[in-house]
Amino acid sequence: MLKVQLPQLIFSLDDTAGRQDLQMFETLTNEFRKMGAGQPPEAQWFHQRRQEIMDAVINGKKLKHIIFSASDIRVLIFLWSTNSLFVSKCPISKKHIKLLLRIKPALTPSQIFGLIRIYFLQFDQITDLPFFCKYIRDQLAIIFPKKRLSQDMQVYCDQKEILFDPSLKNFLALFKKKNINLKEMCNHYHIPWDHTARFIIAAKHHLYVSPIEKMRLGDRHPIFDRVSCPEIKNMPYDSQFSLAQTISMHMMDKADHKNMPDNWRQIIISLLGDPRMPKSSAVYQKGWAGLPSDYENQMQKWLSQMDMLVFLELLKEIGNQSGNEMIQRMFPARKTFLESLYQTGMITRTRLFLSNDAVEYIEKQYEPEDRPMFAQINHKNKSIIYMQVGRVHLIEGTHNYSARLLDRLPESSGITDQQKKKFILTELATALDHKYVSEFKDSKHLYVIPHDIHNAWQRKLTEVLQAFGVHLLDVSEPLSI
Repeated sequence: MLKVQLPQLIFSLDDTAGRQDLQMFETLTNEFRKMGAGQPPEAQWFHQRRQEIMDAVINGKKLKHIIFSASDIRVLIFLWSTNSLFVSKCPISKKHIKLLLRIKPALTPSQIFGLIRIYFLQFDQITDLPFFCKYIRDQLAIIFPKKRLSQDMQVYCDQKEILFDPSLKNFLALFKKKNINLKEMCNHYHIPWDHTARFIIAAKHHLYVSPIEKMRLGDRHPIFDRVSCPEIKNMPYDSQFSLAQTISMHMMDKADHKNMPDNWRQIIISLLGDPRMPKSSAVYQKGWAGLPSDYENQMQKWLSQMDMLVFLELLKEIGNQSGNEMIQRMFPARKTFLESLYQTGMITRTRLFLSNDAVEYIEKQYEPEDRPMFAQINHKNKSIIYMQVGRVHLIEGTHNYSARLLDRLPESSGITDQQKKKFILTELATALDHKYVSEFKDSKHLYVIPHDIHNAWQRKLTEVLQAFGVHLLDVSEPLSI
């Protein structure tokens, strides 16, 4: 391989080359250092005065012995807007506003603007809010005819009676007249669209939460149609919860220790989704994952009641349609048993497995939004319900399906896997038995109990359940179908 020989390059530079430029840069650097040395006197004063006022308040000194000048008012407004510790020690109160009036009866537009930002951000956390609102309106009235104002300050002056009202009555009345959403309304009136701002939270509460707080359990109201819109239900309510979560918690609180009416149960599912869906799903993460676990547990119980009602309805329908006298005779005993089981309050999870005929029946009898969540069995007429009762698992079915009670579920059974939607009957019967024996060789707590017309099955299940701490009660509130 040939090597290319390049001629040698020789540079010859004067000893002073570039030094003139270096001297110039050194001169400029020194100038910048001088310009940036320390803070300007005004900034130094502000920082020092802020610390003095803060220290005095923390040490218990009264504001009237600290604030003396218009410049001090600027520092005070800054502390009110940025320092929560200062606000807790020295809140925006009537006596402090009166102090400002004595020192400076008319504030500058920038000082008023600072107070307005505090108003929107802190709103109902402000002590003596009505007096503070009046103070802002009065200050806006003073500057309005005298100053050339920025666009936002001009809007605040023009709409002061609407915007600076502690009840929000005028603001909400105007909002209901306009065909715009809350964000557009806030942008129009130069209200900061900040979901942690107390003014925004209060407006959302009045519009979407307060009507639900005033309802009785199960009431119907047009508000539910509005809050079901994606742009509203997905809107943050505050820094912790969405509107959908906040509304759902209020609804569930009303039904605490009571049965959840069907219409409210469906509304909550439309807002948050079914909690039995996979926990990794985006809908679950957006809805149930952020709530205290008690709410999901309670919803699981209400959904279990719905599943049991559907299962009993199918049992009754099978007896009526088939004309099978044995099934018809056994229906009251099965119904009483399931009702008694529900009354224990220990059912924490259920799942329906519906036959082809049952799916067809559900699709005819229920509107899409009212249908229960279910998996489908590739069988013409046998349907099954799975229940977790305390620490045991009970599987019951229609026709001649033998009830099964297990202390543990085989991991490979897929019974609680909501992503598995299709089953064959043997997976919930003999194949399940084999998986149990294979996975739990040391356990003998698999009970397969066939039904009989003499109700021996009921006595056997009751005995086994009692051994696992589940004591069946007399039915005080039958499940109505």
